Amino acid sequence: MTENQNNRIPGCRVMSKEGFWNLIAEVNAACGQDQDKYMDMLKARLKEQGPEYAQDFHDAVHAYEDLAYKYGLWSAVRLMGHATDDGFTDFRAWLISQGKEAYFAALKEPDTLAALDPGDGYWFESFAYAGYYALKELTGEDAFDNMSETTGEMIEEALKADIEYGEGINYPYEAYDLPNYFPRLFQKFVINSPEPRQFNISNWNSNLPKLREAKEGGPPPRPQNKIEMGGM
Repeated sequence: MTENQNNRIPGCRVMSKEGFWNLIAEVNAACGQDQDKYMDMLKARLKEQGPEYAQDFHDAVHAYEDLAYKYGLWSAVRLMGHATDDGFTDFRAWLISQGKEAYFAALKEPDTLAALDPGDGYWFESFAYAGYYALKELTGEDAFDNMSETTGEMIEEALKADIEYGEGINYPYEAYDLPNYFPRLFQKFVINSPEPRQFNISNWNSNLPKLREAKEGGPPPRPQNKIEMGGM
């Protein structure tokens, strides 16, 4: 896998955006939702390309994770059982591992997540450490120690340019909003769940300054394909 230096992600040493997503597509095609197999193949491919490539992959994954840290996405993911900080972190790693189309679609319209194969449950914590493990095995270096704030910001800014965020992606929806804004997810995880579950997702802690700021201006207009919830 040879990277074109002219397409290198600013801040990365050798990796291009195409190379990043092509590698994920290759591993996905071979391994599907078998996470152990996925990690073995991904680490092997990163090690084949060398330490700079492993470091770049690590940095790009964490930049894409940061770019997906959006209250609107997190609101949708709460329906899928990932309401905590750690749960949302592991979900974002899983989302990146599903490939370019899934990642970009979810940030434009989180309700598209309803169409994805859950695998082991919409989480993939170890995926975020693939570059770290590969670099450690190659050189003994720590990929986190090698990351600089300036480089991270440069990579994040370059990757952000390709993302089309949907309306309301920054809004923290309350529990009573979820059926109307994410009807397909609500249908799948609440109404049609194989194991009936109570719809008891707690509301956000609106005392937090960041949440109060995110709520300013209110939610976007409700979509037309809403689900009426009676007394909710």
